[in-house]
Amino acid sequence: MWGSLLVLIFTCLRCYITGFVLEGITQCGVREKVGDVSFNYQVNFNRLPIVKFSKDEGKFLPCDVDISEIKKAAEDICLTLNSGGKHMLEYMKKKEKTCNMQVMEYWESTVQRAVKPSMNVFLPDSFGSEPPTSSLVCHVWGFYPSDISVIWMKNGEILSNTTEAVPVGDWTYQVVAQQDVTDSSPDDEYTCAVRHPSLDHLMTSSWRQGWTRDEIIKISISSLIFISGLTFAISGYICWSNSRRNGY
Repeated sequence: MWGSLLVLIFTCLRCYITGFVLEGITQCGVREKVGDVSFNYQVNFNRLPIVKFSKDEGKFLPCDVDISEIKKAAEDICLTLNSGGKHMLEYMKKKEKTCNMQVMEYWESTVQRAVKPSMNVFLPDSFGSEPPTSSLVCHVWGFYPSDISVIWMKNGEILSNTTEAVPVGDWTYQVVAQQDVTDSSPDDEYTCAVRHPSLDHLMTSSWRQGWTRDEIIKISISSLIFISGLTFAISGYICWSNSRRNGY
């Protein structure tokens, strides 16, 4: 059918101008509302729109063209196409139906898809002369759609909630949520919880401060001093007991 359409258009144009490129363009658009598909069909002459199909009027109409020769050719093309009557209308309805089917299939496999997130909770390392890092990081990535809630909790109590996702560029999003742990104790438990449409339940990851390296060194030294002192005291007591037994 498209081949016949080109022949008709070529017949109309060849009387006015030579050396041109004709394009039949079908545009299938999807608005934010699911299922709201727009269908447009037009004919371009050297990238210039000259003829369009009006779904409301059920016929072809000439586009606004400043060049008189092309405008006259567009009017003749519309007259020729519209004289096809029922056949051209059925052809446009068929193209619109194909448009709707293809767009909804694409919509379901892209916009309506759901991809589960991945997450990692960590305390960044400090380098060189930088002060020790005191902000815990919850990195959530690789999810779609962008609707998400990243919650920080301390010992089960909610501290913060981050909902702003950043696009990565591959149709997925990421969130980096930080939490200050400066005043945390070794027994405190920090939990990052993620809510997302792709998840049946909360995705969580927990972290504990534990003993720091300095604290471990201090405890080790204190324990060593205590054990040494205790050993010295026991040895002294044994020596003293033996000396009394021997009559010294």
